Order: sequence, then structure tokens, then C-alpha cells
Amino acid sequence: MNDIYEFRRAAGKGAILLTFIAVLLLLMAVVIYAVASLIWLAWVFVGITIVWMLLPRPALGIRVDETNLTVSAWSKPRAIALDDIAHLRAYENKSGTEVTVVYKDKSEESLFSGDFPDIDTLISIMAARGIAVRDEAL
Repeated sequence: MNDIYEFRRAAGKGAILLTFIAVLLLLMAVVIYAVASLIWLAWVFVGITIVWMLLPRPALGIRVDETNLTVSAWSKPRAIALDDIAHLRAYENKSGTEVTVVYKDKSEESLFSGDFPDIDTLISIMAARGIAVRDEAL
């Protein structure tokens, strides 16, 4: 098999949206309640938002080829040899797919949940490479 699977997720913009809402609320407070001293706090939030927008935010994700599972493939890539993996344990939660690698030597390693696709996709990708994905409850 020569297929290379790549899952890439762009970094979220939640912090930018949160500071934008905070600036709007502060500006409403300045206008409605005539509290001019809060305008400086609004400018601080605007500055924080601009700085946050300018910071690089690498994409999250994994890359799976014939020999390696590469986690954090676009920020700090780390390859895990498929031959060393006994199976994966995975379950869905609110923040994403929680994945634990169980190695053949019985050691375990929890991986960052933001890197992984949904469980159904993960199961089909890893099954094509001969690695089982088990439910956390098992």
C-alpha cells in the first residue's frame, strides 16, 4: 500500500472571538453608562486581539504512511513506528478524540486529542495498516 493519510485541522479562532466580544461589551458600557475610564481597557483588549492574530498558529493533525504514525505533524512532528504499536484505545469526548497508544511492550502513551480525526475515520485508516482501534471501555 502506498497511501499516505493526512489529517489537518486549522487552529481555532475562539480566543479572537472572545476578545472581540469583550471589546464590544466594554464599548457598550462606555456608551451606555458613560464610564470613560473603561475605554483604556477596551484598547488593551484590542491590542491583545491584534497580537493574537499575528502570532503563528500551526495546524494540528496526524500523518500516517506505511511505516509511521506522525503526531503533531505540522508543529512538532514526532513519528511512532507502526511496528511498535499493539493497538490504539480511543473514545470521543467534547474536545475531540482521546487516543492512547498501547505499545507491544505494554507501555502506554496518551496523545493530544486535537491531532486526531473522528473515531470512524481513525478506525478505517488504522485498520488498513493492520492496527486495531479499541474502545476505551474495553
